[in-house]
Amino acid sequence: MPTDMQKFWGIWGQANGLYSSWAASKNINYYLLLVLYTLEGQKAMTQKKICICTGLTKQTVNSVIRSLKEDGYVDLAPGIEDRREKQVTLTDKGIAYSNELVTPLRELEHRVFQVMGSDRVQQMADNIALFNTLLEKEMGKDM
Repeated sequence: MPTDMQKFWGIWGQANGLYSSWAASKNINYYLLLVLYTLEGQKAMTQKKICICTGLTKQTVNSVIRSLKEDGYVDLAPGIEDRREKQVTLTDKGIAYSNELVTPLRELEHRVFQVMGSDRVQQMADNIALFNTLLEKEMGKDM
């Protein structure tokens, strides 16, 4: 019988695998999906903020952003507070590209959340937030 930790990691891995499979079905990689998902609906974000939101490394985010820039999907501008930081903004072409990829996924998630019901979705969000808070606190003790 799996331990609680094994069960958690199995479920976490399955969820990541589902998103990865969805990205592959759209002929994009998982990292690109995460960055577009994060940028969608935002006026601008720094690459550092994208790293925080996605859990991806700075190098991975930089690589995805560079590729999106080359394809004309994003613009980069100096940061407001720190001009060394780059603000990443979707171009009109990038918004259309993101809508083509991210909107169907958000609609799919919305249908799943409707089936689950708002109470379960709220409990899930609260539990993950609690886990993240406690894990961050424990990590602080070990660092």
